[in-house]
Amino acid sequence: MPPETVASHSMLTAANVAKSYRIGKKTVPVLRGVNLKLNARDFLAIHGASGAGKSTLLHLLGGVDAADSGEICFKGKKFQKWKRIELSRFRNREIGFVFQAYHLFPEFSALENVCIPGKISRRPTATLTQKASALLEQVGLKDRMNHRPCELSGGEQQRVAIARSLLNNPSLLLADEPTGNLDSVAGRQIIDLLETLRNKHQIALVLATHDLEIGKRARRVARLVDGRLQ
Repeated sequence: MPPETVASHSMLTAANVAKSYRIGKKTVPVLRGVNLKLNARDFLAIHGASGAGKSTLLHLLGGVDAADSGEICFKGKKFQKWKRIELSRFRNREIGFVFQAYHLFPEFSALENVCIPGKISRRPTATLTQKASALLEQVGLKDRMNHRPCELSGGEQQRVAIARSLLNNPSLLLADEPTGNLDSVAGRQIIDLLETLRNKHQIALVLATHDLEIGKRARRVARLVDGRLQ
């Protein structure tokens, strides 16, 4: 990866990050100068109303999208100007994503879905299967590994997605409204699970949510209002 670095004691920093989108002839600002610092093994909840820009911010922090201005650094390295292949490697190795929609392949079993990030990085099949099986056991799906998504409940599908996000031992897990499609009981179970796995795997977690009660579970809470973090 490019050698350009900045001095920082934080794992992830964002400085004056802005992002707008074009809708027809109109420019719509979403983020208006976001500043953020995240340490290793931190747990930050980003709270905001629907449309506040939470998903946009997580996409920028994970290298899925590029900011219009400002600077984002991961472990002291600026990644905004990396080439596409370098960003792909970065996301595959360092970032785990969990979304409101589970994004599972319907034709694959739970075990096969969890293995996908490892196949992208060309890890040996035997190693992948062993690791994926262990993760599915950790998320409580030991007896559901060979079931396809259509045979699983929403909560179970989200557990598969969480196991998949951890396959390559990421440093940072980005969870975008992970309970948005679940009832309150299943939602609490998913948050409990994310907390447990964050501690077990010693990773940082950024969780975007509109639910204040979920936000209270985090070590730190930031509100996204008018395109800025408070």
